[in-house]
Amino acid sequence: MKLRLWVTVLLVSFIVLRLGMTIMPNISAYTEPYYTEGIYKDLERVFNESQYRKTKDPAIIPDQTVFSYAAGAYLHGVDPILVNSETTPLGKYAIALSILTLKNDKFVALPFGLATLVILFLLAKKVLGESVWALVPVAVVANETLFLNQLTTAPLLDIIQLPFIFLSLLLFLIEYPKRRFFGTAVALGLVMATKTHFPAFLLSGGFGIFLLLRNERLVFTRFIAALPISVGVLALSYVRTFLSGYTLIDFLGFQKWVILYQKSKLLYPFSAWRLIFLNQWQTWWGNMEVVPADDWQITWAIGTGLAFLFVFLLIRKKIKASPEVWVLVWWIMVYGAFLSLGVVSSRFLLPFLPIVYIVETYVIRSLLAKKL
Repeated sequence: MKLRLWVTVLLVSFIVLRLGMTIMPNISAYTEPYYTEGIYKDLERVFNESQYRKTKDPAIIPDQTVFSYAAGAYLHGVDPILVNSETTPLGKYAIALSILTLKNDKFVALPFGLATLVILFLLAKKVLGESVWALVPVAVVANETLFLNQLTTAPLLDIIQLPFIFLSLLLFLIEYPKRRFFGTAVALGLVMATKTHFPAFLLSGGFGIFLLLRNERLVFTRFIAALPISVGVLALSYVRTFLSGYTLIDFLGFQKWVILYQKSKLLYPFSAWRLIFLNQWQTWWGNMEVVPADDWQITWAIGTGLAFLFVFLLIRKKIKASPEVWVLVWWIMVYGAFLSLGVVSSRFLLPFLPIVYIVETYVIRSLLAKKL
């Protein structure tokens, strides 16, 4: 009992320390009320001179600048289909709320970053069954430069969407024994509404495969029947668009355009695995060079390698796993197939690696239990 307590204290202290070392040196960036009307006008000018408005000699601006301007525009009543329409609007409305209440667009990264770690812990505990072991993947994620960069390079939509992805997995595990999926469907809708549709499509695919392979056809039907709730949540994020006079058919057309836009990087298939295992990142602009990623860590290769070995042994029926583990396994396989389709940046790995670390922890714990 004392050992468990000490390990818990050690892991929690490590998580708090890593977050503190990242946030505290730049605390004024999250708390200073600097987002004024003048700042918004400057962002609007920069945006209108960027690659999003000009085709000839544009200024290249980063994502956080785009999202900061879009959030300000939404506060000014601009329809979300008119500014940064290639991503869905809920994440930018969250940034807008931060601007409205604190006059700061960067603070939003902190509550969503904390929510990511809390939900990841709850998900790990649901799968592993013990709080001490559940803290292990959380500690690994809290030490990841990939995750910490989401707190410092703000505001980005990935960190806002990420807790909803993990919440979808958690709610599915909770609702599956009850054979109802209202909460799961709402969470999937939030995933779609925050940035892009694809993670929600992939989650639904993983859940569907899990149910069908367990011969739960009636439960599968109930899950499919709940999915219109997800579309309803997505539609709610476009209330401003409907108020502008657009119809449901128009709304569906906008979503088709967003999906087609996101398919534009289907180049260099399987290059994601070179990034994960060898730190060779395939770029998709300029000379299409292969360069190292600044946020790569050896944990990517170790965790993914162990997880894939575990999946292989599961498929060969050399070992057994609980339904909760199988749900995560199918997410790893489905999302891994998605990663294989084309070029990716490190941020694409945010929904993938934390789940890999839960499965890795499950493997390590099982091996230790056999030895002991």
